[in-house]
Amino acid sequence: MALFNTDWTKELEQVNQVAKKIIDDDISPLIDQKIGLINTHADELMRKSAYQAETLADKLLKEITIQRQQLVADVTKIGLVFLLAFTLSGALLIWLFFMFKNGFV
Repeated sequence: MALFNTDWTKELEQVNQVAKKIIDDDISPLIDQKIGLINTHADELMRKSAYQAETLADKLLKEITIQRQQLVADVTKIGLVFLLAFTLSGALLIWLFFMFKNGFV
């Protein structure tokens, strides 16, 4: 039971309109500006990340190529050493065969 009946609908409508005007005029552009700034920074970050990933992939590919070439060279050297050793051992066996056959020992 109230002593006075008051109607606050007009005042509340004014507050609502002022709040809506503040949001539309001040806060919304500020949020849009910050979202644009975030998008700009995100784009820059993505570009830098893509460049770094591409650079890293290129370096990795070059390193793999160098390692492959080194492996081929090492395997070739080892193969030549084994071939030389096999040839020398064969020549030694043939020499020993003829030495024993002719009775020099």
